[in-house]
Amino acid sequence: MNELGMLIAIILFPGLIATIICDKITVHFKAWGPFKYAINTFVLGVSSYALLQVFSFIAGLFPAQIEFLPELAGQLDVWTIAKDADTPIELIEVFAAAVVAIPVAFIAAWTTNYKAFNKLADFLGVSRKYGDENLFSFFLNSDDIDWVYVRDFERDLTYEGRVHSYSETDHLQEILLYDVTVYGYEEPYTAPMVYLCREMGVFVIESIPADTLEYSDGD
Repeated sequence: MNELGMLIAIILFPGLIATIICDKITVHFKAWGPFKYAINTFVLGVSSYALLQVFSFIAGLFPAQIEFLPELAGQLDVWTIAKDADTPIELIEVFAAAVVAIPVAFIAAWTTNYKAFNKLADFLGVSRKYGDENLFSFFLNSDDIDWVYVRDFERDLTYEGRVHSYSETDHLQEILLYDVTVYGYEEPYTAPMVYLCREMGVFVIESIPADTLEYSDGD
């Protein structure tokens, strides 16, 4: 690897950390390819340095309190590398940006998982698109989904339980329920946890209203 490639790799290291975290905690149907990984690494890397720059400007207002890290006061040196590739890299900036990359990843994941931009666009009347994932993931990721009926009509079974986790591939849908009651046999039975895996479209999932649960408990 030449010096320029090494320089780019070091600068984008915080973005790679943020991208790996986002990949693990955001809801997305298909795995990110190399292109999307590269784009996210660049965007989140720049965001990490930008947030670090805000902290640095604030720190520059109180020089007496940051004598232990004087390199992080004022403007970061990383911005000058775009104009002059011979500018030496301040490793303290890279390490600090790598730490800042963690909250940046959490903010990016929250924005994606809770559809912040989609909700803003819907509020402004710009778009009614709900997100990038399919409706299976979108429905189960909703804050309103807790207790559900999962109906398997082919096997004449209904599972009542609380959603623990779920996933989907190109051919299969998986869902893990706990506090489960299974209906369809002569006598319903309960189980602390049930894992379900069926072909695409076999499950029918119904949200159970809170008043229905309260009525059932009352009986």
